[in-house]
Amino acid sequence: MASAATPTTGFSLLRQSTTTSRTRSSLLQLSPSSLRLRPTTLPRLGFTAADPLFSHAVASTLRSFGSANGGGTPVRGVVSMAKKSVGDLGAADLKGKKVFLRADLNVPLDDNQNITDDTRIRAAIPTIKYLTQNGAKVILSSHLGRPKGVTPKFSLAPLVPRLSELLGIQVVKADDSIGPEVEKLVASLPDGGVLLLENVRFYKEEEKNDPEHAKKLASLADIYVNDAFGTAHRAHASTEGVTKYLKPSVAGFLLQKELDYLVGAVSNPKRPFAAIVGGSKVSSKIGVIESLLEKVDILLLGGGMIFTFYKAQGLAVGSSLVEEDKLDLATSLIEKAKAKGVSLLLPSDVVIADKFAPDANSKIVPSSAIPDGWMGLDIGPDSIKTFNEALDTTQTIIWNGPMGVFEFDKFAAGTEGVTTIIGGGDSVAAVEKVGVASVMSHISTGGGASLELLEGKELPGVLALDEATPVARLIAMATKRSVGTLKESELKGKRVFVRVDLNVPLDDNLTITDDTRVRAAVPTIQYLMGYGAKVILCSHLGRPKGVTPKFSLKPLVPRLSELLGYDVKMANDSVGEEVEKLIAETPEGGVVLLENVRFYKEEEKNDPEFAKKLASLADVYVNDAFGTAHRAHASTEGVAKYLKPSVAGFLMQKELDYLVGAVANPKRPFAAIVGGSKVSSKIGVIESLLGKVNLLFLGGGMIFTFYKAQGYAVGSSLVEEDKLELATSLMEKAKAKGVTILLPTDVVIADKFSPDANSKIVPASSIPDGWMGLDIGPDSIKTFSDALDTTQTVIWNGPMGVFEFEKFAAGTEAVARKLAELSGKGVTTIIGGGDSVAAVEKVGLADKMSHISTGGGASLELLEGKPLPGVLALDEA
Repeated sequence: MASAATPTTGFSLLRQSTTTSRTRSSLLQLSPSSLRLRPTTLPRLGFTAADPLFSHAVASTLRSFGSANGGGTPVRGVVSMAKKSVGDLGAADLKGKKVFLRADLNVPLDDNQNITDDTRIRAAIPTIKYLTQNGAKVILSSHLGRPKGVTPKFSLAPLVPRLSELLGIQVVKADDSIGPEVEKLVASLPDGGVLLLENVRFYKEEEKNDPEHAKKLASLADIYVNDAFGTAHRAHASTEGVTKYLKPSVAGFLLQKELDYLVGAVSNPKRPFAAIVGGSKVSSKIGVIESLLEKVDILLLGGGMIFTFYKAQGLAVGSSLVEEDKLDLATSLIEKAKAKGVSLLLPSDVVIADKFAPDANSKIVPSSAIPDGWMGLDIGPDSIKTFNEALDTTQTIIWNGPMGVFEFDKFAAGTEGVTTIIGGGDSVAAVEKVGVASVMSHISTGGGASLELLEGKELPGVLALDEATPVARLIAMATKRSVGTLKESELKGKRVFVRVDLNVPLDDNLTITDDTRVRAAVPTIQYLMGYGAKVILCSHLGRPKGVTPKFSLKPLVPRLSELLGYDVKMANDSVGEEVEKLIAETPEGGVVLLENVRFYKEEEKNDPEFAKKLASLADVYVNDAFGTAHRAHASTEGVAKYLKPSVAGFLMQKELDYLVGAVANPKRPFAAIVGGSKVSSKIGVIESLLGKVNLLFLGGGMIFTFYKAQGYAVGSSLVEEDKLELATSLMEKAKAKGVTILLPTDVVIADKFSPDANSKIVPASSIPDGWMGLDIGPDSIKTFSDALDTTQTVIWNGPMGVFEFEKFAAGTEAVARKLAELSGKGVTTIIGGGDSVAAVEKVGLADKMSHISTGGGASLELLEGKPLPGVLALDEA
């Protein structure tokens, strides 16, 4: 380890010592080999701005990233940002419709009102053309500059010729953005025509998001499309307000592309994942840095902010820019990086100047040796060289902020040397200056918006749009790489960490009472054994608080060994030296079962250090535990950050194939049967299924909330009084979507909640006081059965009654028998976890169903369209 006063060439990984003060720290100098750099034949990026090979080197390197990344195809990763796209609307939705399109046409104009850069106009064209080609009447809205009231120099009139040229049609220009004259122009607009409104910021009500102004804008149209990512972080009338009055409200192609790349790269990056953050001040990038520390493997810092970090480490910085009030912050960020295992890289040499001017005298010095009176204005050549060698190890790069004062050619070499996904602002300007924008994976059009998105902030202009269809989200989760794609060359002799779900029921003697989950895990294990892998099995059991003997996995070893035909070895822990020794001694094709991973509280906290310890045991990761896929735990999501490949096991893949496949592309008619005690626990499932099914059957205790919402007497049956309006709205939604909802017409009622209660059958509308409904009646069973005979796909989640009491189990058992019958006739029948599975098992018909889900909570959340962290963390197919 070199001292701060004698840095070597390359870059610095700053490591704050716990025994030193801020003015007495150490710099760990890393060589390229210490980063396990992959070999490359590409030219390095560390050329000066004048070097004729510079552009070629940048382009070549980025193309290499693209090919390694499957052509740079983005993955939509953050479901809260998964919005309905204009591409989801077809000619039937658009022809003859007036579409209010918010674009970002805020382009630079010279003194003669000529456009000097038409990038944003060109970026808006694909969405406009799509709308016009589908027969829509496009009402184009944008701002330009920062006008104070009506300001002629900020008129959008100069944009009309270029817009018309790019679209191949004559764009009509309005002199206002609202009012009778605008309405007249809209009325006269032909199908496929385009009307450009005047600068929407000529009205102060726009930036105030005034509801009345938003209403006036919305009154011009039938549909809203937001394609202005650059303003998506602003809740203005034309970006957020209008969505309250126009449906559908969807993302344009440019906005969707921004979300796909920026959100996809951050939430599910190809690793190693690096971020390059530059700019003049730490204060302007605090949020970005803190957010990225949660996600990246390498964080490279440049620009003026580095001198605050240097001074925080006790280095002399001359007259370089320093934020004195951010020294403690800089130290804390370094400590956070260390705690999270992120390599925080700072330049080891800098270009300094004797004044802030393009003609300043300049020289290159170590970052620890900036003399008084001199200021740092760029990173140095050694830093450029080693930064780029480090970047050669990566698969995903996001860059936000320049490395130096790139406006001055003398101090631009560092900025022009590193690129991939460019996060807006000055970074984009630098890329444009070098002339390599066309080879970037993605150039963001939104400076402030991309910055806030990288910080993890919500973007009002995005959140206001309609959610992507749950089907689209489900499909994104289903396209994961499977263990079946791994062959002998990838598995033989490799240590494979397999997360399984062996959370089986045990009796008082610790004997397994139901081995379904153990049997379900066998195909994946046997596949790996057959290819000579060393299989490391990891699971939880129960809900232990620390080490709890009754929740040990040891009772599972005999059954596992019997099913696998192999003597499974059991570890006494899930991490540590003894575990490592046992794995090292395991032969190819052997199996080790780790102790209950939830004996460590760090598991459920998804602690990065614990995840690293688990990952260090293996070379490959397989997740076959669908039942825990809805939990972001260390063994289900955390380890995927450190092991590649990370793939789905056969059970996980089967769950996704059936549940996603049935919902996304079902054979119709498609029916869902939803039961259970409360509406509140199934709101998400019901609302999601209303967008997909043809028939929806409701049973269980929840039906009485629906009955009371319709004015029926329900006696003392279970009712959620605060969900009566919800029940009514769900019925209305079903009607609007053309979905047939079937509620039981008769019910089995009881005078108390007990297996020996008195019972009788009454119409659903005639439950007497003091009696409660505990099952559906025989007429309902017949009606349900007849309706199910018309179906081709059925999903069932939740019992029809209190099936634990034999007297009130008839409805649930009848549904199970009917589905078994339908399965024999070729109908796809899927049992969606929980009590429905227990009911099917009880009547001995599990083997008759098309698919029995092993994941109660996971299958429920998947049917709701929610993201499953344990699935999203896996490699794309």
